Amino acid sequence: MAVLFTGATGFLGSRILRELLAEDSEETITVLGRGTPQELRGRVEAAVTWLGGPPPAGGGFGRLRYVTADLTRHRLGLRGRDRAAVTEGCTTLWHCAARLALQGDPAPLFKANVAGTRRILELAGEAPGARVVHISTAYVAGGRRTGHVLESDLTEEYGFRTSYEETKYTAERLVHAWAARTGRTATVLRPSLLVDDRRIPDGLPDQSLGVLARLIGAALRQKAAGDETLARLLGGGDAHGSGMHFRIQGDPGGGINMVPVDYAARAAVRVAAARTGPGVRTVHITHPQNTGFAAAKYAFEARYPGITLTMVPTVPAPDPYEALFALHLGSLLAFLAQRRTYDRGNLLRDVGDLPDPQPVDGPYLARALGCTAAVASAVQPVPLPRPPAGARSASAG
Repeated sequence: MAVLFTGATGFLGSRILRELLAEDSEETITVLGRGTPQELRGRVEAAVTWLGGPPPAGGGFGRLRYVTADLTRHRLGLRGRDRAAVTEGCTTLWHCAARLALQGDPAPLFKANVAGTRRILELAGEAPGARVVHISTAYVAGGRRTGHVLESDLTEEYGFRTSYEETKYTAERLVHAWAARTGRTATVLRPSLLVDDRRIPDGLPDQSLGVLARLIGAALRQKAAGDETLARLLGGGDAHGSGMHFRIQGDPGGGINMVPVDYAARAAVRVAAARTGPGVRTVHITHPQNTGFAAAKYAFEARYPGITLTMVPTVPAPDPYEALFALHLGSLLAFLAQRRTYDRGNLLRDVGDLPDPQPVDGPYLARALGCTAAVASAVQPVPLPRPPAGARSASAG
């Protein structure tokens, strides 16, 4: 018995790999990734070691094998004998690798996420005893703002806010077509926005919020070079007590679904283990409660004391700073405008006694943005919206 694994150096993939290594198993796990096997080993072991948690069981890191592969290359860059070696005895193929970008040229996204998934499914075709576990995203729901998104829903009716969403939707369609054509087993996992409230060291796979925080911080520091008030605020001063206030455009009653990444990894492994029978089973790995603007506001204002935000439906005549926020936060604010909820029925049936994830509230997000625990809890936490009645039950999920 053996496992094939892509995306082992990613934000979620490294945590799923940690969970698999903690299991009492002697299964060999072959990691496919870019770089030489030695470089790949170094990145994987550094990420898994930093994560901590359950120590590797059995043979530990000795269960891992490393093979150079690239989603964007013909046949993943694997020669015939290499393909035969990695597929021999394979029982599960975890496809966690993907390219993530909310803006910019969409071509690299389609090349990695769509064409790359097709190449992975071709490889799975050479391992007749293997089931496929494909990591997608809850945001294949696209531009849909309201309603209850079922785990079985897969439609382009509402369009897509980003090319990333469209590529993951298209990749899911490939998985469905492959399973129908071959009669094979596939599980599609759809996590929402993954977050971690620990500071992630440089050089390890970062979360989207960390990348966003650095972009905003760099933009603000650049602006502060010509603005004494902003410079004082960013430097920890009170700017003569005046502070700065910015309006941002959005739906004050909307929210975004965020789920702690450690919970998502544990749920993913449990769901994959529960999967039997041919065809595709899709599972939302989402939080029972959406995170609203109030929590995001709390976190940002904890990160930048003296700067306050207000969300309004429109921002007439934006000042330069409000335009700056629109530029760097535009994609995220579009997600905050959602009022949709997510079906969790399959999830709750598959994860057994795994408790619901902790709340992703203001202090949690503040820690995710790099605030210390003391700063993050300096004011009263922002309450999360109440979930729909019965959201924990499988029938309502």
